[in-house]
Amino acid sequence: MYNRLPVFGAALLLATQATAALQVNIEPTTLLTNEDGSAVTYFVVLDQAPSAGETVTVTPLSGDVTEGTVSGAVLFTDANWDVPQTIAVTPGASGDGNDGEVMYTIVHTTTATGGTASFDGAPSSSVVSATNRNIEGINTIVMDPASGGAFYLTEGTSQTVTVSVAGFFAPTNDISIGVSIAGAEATVTPATVILTAGNSYEATFNVTAVDDTNIDGDQPFTVVVDPAVSADPNYSGQNLSDINGVALDNDVAAPPPAPAQVTPVPTLPLFGILALSGLLGLFGMFGMRKTKA
Repeated sequence: MYNRLPVFGAALLLATQATAALQVNIEPTTLLTNEDGSAVTYFVVLDQAPSAGETVTVTPLSGDVTEGTVSGAVLFTDANWDVPQTIAVTPGASGDGNDGEVMYTIVHTTTATGGTASFDGAPSSSVVSATNRNIEGINTIVMDPASGGAFYLTEGTSQTVTVSVAGFFAPTNDISIGVSIAGAEATVTPATVILTAGNSYEATFNVTAVDDTNIDGDQPFTVVVDPAVSADPNYSGQNLSDINGVALDNDVAAPPPAPAQVTPVPTLPLFGILALSGLLGLFGMFGMRKTKA
């Protein structure tokens, strides 16, 4: 009886650890948006497969819907538990005055039905910390998606980034901003963005994830943004934050070569072998008799 106690305790510990391991993974956990800007996204995925027949629902909840709203719930089963699903965060609109950068959090609730409902109430790996930048009452240059944020690109795909002025006063001179890539996983064109009165002080550049043939997994890169250059002192020297990116690998290992085909050597069935042996024996006997004669 006493010998069973340690075994029972170990089993209980393992069961507790297995239950604690169930969680919803979130990536990235920091987001940056601009008022009136485009939505940004993050990914949700389970850390292991739910039971057969189980449906897991992950619901995001914004801590401040005036600064950012979130898309609906995402569903997982044992068939798609390891496929990241996207949740979009749409920034709040301007019109609330110069309220600076407003930070809020996005939390997640997890429910499960069917199967063993093992993921019901499972925690998330992290909350999402979001910041919505003000664009009113100040002279500023903004990027959309927001500088300082992050985006994910499958190899061979591109992301367009818009650079514009959200200033209290219109610029009096052109504004030039250099952009480049740190790392070999992406390219950027053009290398210089120029904001002029002719383009209403709004221009774009494209970031493309390099479509290589290397099976190297997902690789990070950085869009490096140089300080603005302008004869207008209200905008010259503004240094936007760099943008982090991840190139998602789309290469898979080639299947192993098929085994070489071995051509079988023709063989006689047993009956044929016996018949041939008999014939050879007869010829041998015939030869011996002929020799004696």
